[in-house]
This record gives sequence, C-alpha cells and structure tokens, in this order.
Amino acid sequence: MDASRTGVGSARTQCRLGEPQGRNVHSIVALIGGFGALMGLFGAFMALFTGGVGISAGTDGAGSVAGQGFGAVVAAIIGMTGAFVARGRIRTGGALLLVSAAMGMMLALWFYAVGAILLTAAGVLAFWASPQGGENE
Repeated sequence: MDASRTGVGSARTQCRLGEPQGRNVHSIVALIGGFGALMGLFGAFMALFTGGVGISAGTDGAGSVAGQGFGAVVAAIIGMTGAFVARGRIRTGGALLLVSAAMGMMLALWFYAVGAILLTAAGVLAFWASPQGGENE
C-alpha cells in the first residue's frame, strides 16, 4: 500500500503540498460574499418593512422606499449568486459581488450598507487574489 494514498506518514499528504492554494481564497470569497449577501437581504427586508409602515401611515414617498427595498432584494440575490459562482470562477463571482454591492447601495443606501461593505471586500479580494494570466480559475 502506498503511503501517499492513505495519508499516513507522508509529509506531502499531511501538508497538502500538491494542492493549489487558490481554493482557500475561493472559499473565503464565497464565505464573506455569502454573509454580505445575507446582511444585504436583511437590510432589504428592513427597507421593505419601513416602506410598508410608511405606506400604512400615509406618508409621502413611502412607496418609493418599498420599491427600492424590492430592488435591494434583487441585488442581494445577485450577491448570493456571485458568492456561489466564486467557488468555481473567482473573477466572475467577484464581478457579481461588486455589482450587487453597487446596486444595493444605489437602491437602499443605509439599509444595505453593512452588506455592501462585505460584498465589496469579497469582490476586491476576488480580483486581488485571482491569477494575473487571464485565467478565470
């Protein structure tokens, strides 16, 4: 029996020297992006709640806040998609994360702020850690 196949006693197997280190970055980008998308979704629902309360109270402009909340929900879904895609194609996922952060901030500014910060951090990390040769791995 070969020691490298069993994982017992081989330094190469124990330290995982043969695996590319990029997969760790993919997982980190997906984790930060997914959490940022969840925070953005929470903020979007808060915007919907605020708009709904404003509509029921009869205040002016509350309908636009509710509409922007629906748009922020779409932005959060794009962010979740970007976090999922980043596990396989890091640059594409990073671009979706950045688009989600920008779209959410344009629609529901203060409600989406925490999610946008996390989504932007994950998107920038995706582009910073991606290979420079043009591959999208």
